[in-house]
Amino acid sequence: MSRFIWQGPWGGLEVKARDGAIVASRFIASSPRPAPAPLPAPWRRMDNLPVALTGTGFQHAVWQALAALGWGATTSYGELAHQLGCPSAARAVAGAVARNPVPVLLPCHRVVRRDGRLGGYLGGLHRKKRLLAWEQASMPELPTIRIIQCE
Repeated sequence: MSRFIWQGPWGGLEVKARDGAIVASRFIASSPRPAPAPLPAPWRRMDNLPVALTGTGFQHAVWQALAALGWGATTSYGELAHQLGCPSAARAVAGAVARNPVPVLLPCHRVVRRDGRLGGYLGGLHRKKRLLAWEQASMPELPTIRIIQCE
């Protein structure tokens, strides 16, 4: 297993990888940078970033929907549930979003409450605000996420 620290407007993000795919990330204490440092090789120049995740089928469906969210866009838990064909499953969607094993890479920070309020965030509301502000002020710089389902 390899690991690296990726610095950006979120502060520090410890990213873990195995067999060429990212498997986890978590926030660590550090000062934010205005823009992210480039991803280290081998991911720096990839068109899509392989992310190997372990979870239920429903969690994978939610994580795939997160990966498809547009840069700087927001959605609600209810909208995601409706998009997945489970309009009454907003709470289950929220649970899957909260279990996102790769924050920043899968943009769970783009999910807000139905009334538009930011709601919570596993990295803290201050990071969610920074991430959304950075995205709305910049052009996309992150590769597309390609989720590999692990058993």
